Amino acid sequence: MTRAEYDAIKALNYSRLKKLADSPLAYRDALTRPQVETPVLTFGRAVHVKILEPALFDQQYVVRPPEADFRKTEWKQWRDDALGRGLEILSADDGQTLEEMAEAVYHHPVAADYLSRSGKSEHSLTWTDPHSGRLCKGRLDKLLYDGTILGYKTTSQFSQRQFQSQAWQLFYHAQWAFYRRAVIELGIHSDPPVIEIVQEKQAPYDVAVYDITAPIIDAGERTYREWLDILARCERTGEWPGAYPGLVEFLPPKWAQDSELGVDYFVNQVGGML
Repeated sequence: MTRAEYDAIKALNYSRLKKLADSPLAYRDALTRPQVETPVLTFGRAVHVKILEPALFDQQYVVRPPEADFRKTEWKQWRDDALGRGLEILSADDGQTLEEMAEAVYHHPVAADYLSRSGKSEHSLTWTDPHSGRLCKGRLDKLLYDGTILGYKTTSQFSQRQFQSQAWQLFYHAQWAFYRRAVIELGIHSDPPVIEIVQEKQAPYDVAVYDITAPIIDAGERTYREWLDILARCERTGEWPGAYPGLVEFLPPKWAQDSELGVDYFVNQVGGML
């Protein structure tokens, strides 16, 4: 299934569902506001193809040579030919980065082993969520034929402590649980393993491979099911509140509470300015 065909399916996907972590208002806004294309998104798609579908890379992308000058006729023609063939043009710097990232991934013994296993990359699934009865869809980075769900992410917070903190803040655990539920509901595997390959965005583009264990999946299940409950309530009532619909008590930041001066000093200072 192509990306365009997947996008056309009228079902709830994870990226849309996750908007409820911000607020129902943010979710409703995302329904009508198209995603803005950015260089980060463009590069993100390219690196996924380079790592997960390397045989398709040259069919979708071309790297602009360092000497290319689109003010000159011959390079204008080169650009027009590439675009005419439906290719996306990447900068020379991005092309070099992609080569170095791919080399680093395939030199990591565990990552290389998982990536070498047979499966379907960018695999689209649709299923009915048993908790809500809602039709859902997902596009897995790679579903191995043994039922393993294999993901790939890049990060600027690479150390184990940093990545685990970032992953929790970004609700990766809910995404893992959401996709795992799909594989179970479709009868592909009754207890599918979830593996995430994580790569550093900066040189030396180091790689780690995480085994996503049952307690993490359970926490993710609770999180995305709560979002589904919120969504059902909003659809039922027609109310889509923002993140702070009521009166909010202002509290000092943690650094002020933990400072030697203490919270009383902070409050007195603020009070003196009023």
